[in-house]
Amino acid sequence: MKALLENRFAPATWTCGFVECSFADFSAAFIRWQQEIDTRFGPQTEGHQFHGSLPEALSRLEPLTTPLDRYLLIETCSNWTAIFSNGLGVNDVFSPVSYLPQVLKCRGLNVVCVPDRSNVRAKDALQIYGAITFSLYGPEKADWLNRIRHVGVANDARGWEFMAAGEIQPYEKTENYEKRKIVDRFTPEMLELYCAALGISLFDADFYGGRCLVSRVKRTAPPGPAMSLAEARDHLYL
Repeated sequence: MKALLENRFAPATWTCGFVECSFADFSAAFIRWQQEIDTRFGPQTEGHQFHGSLPEALSRLEPLTTPLDRYLLIETCSNWTAIFSNGLGVNDVFSPVSYLPQVLKCRGLNVVCVPDRSNVRAKDALQIYGAITFSLYGPEKADWLNRIRHVGVANDARGWEFMAAGEIQPYEKTENYEKRKIVDRFTPEMLELYCAALGISLFDADFYGGRCLVSRVKRTAPPGPAMSLAEARDHLYL
């Protein structure tokens, strides 16, 4: 399966998002949003800006935790800004890439490309279910929240499922959605193609880099499970 940085920073690179605006505008809106959450719910969020390549920036997400407590915003070679997070079992950027496009009046994209690890039987393995999904959001309300289009395949305890909702985009390979084998209906190559149609080079590490922001939520509750990136990869048995 295609992977960013050949999975050297997995699972942090298996889920990521993009917001179609400059790094300066996205990071400013993101900081304001985090401050609003702090005011309402009590956690304290600290942020740090720096310059770096994608590998340098991703290393700032350690340790991976449950629940996640860090986000990484990173500039790209396009008019999209990328965002990653440090979830260990569940990695999620849904909230910022769906909510902030409504504030910034732009599009947001959530992509997932997770190899299925649910059949790994080692006692210390992280049981990760596979998924490949493309979820595009806009500034206006749609059929579900502000989602423009969602397409993908995902595995869970019931088996693989194909999903498609919203307005079909002109770059979609809809003929693939009829294939007999569910996992063939939406592939990493199709995900890469759909992202490229938006100007995003999903699996090209050189596409990312420059200005970065790492934010960390300082919680008072006892910490959950935590691992370094190297430890997490060992438990994924890649």
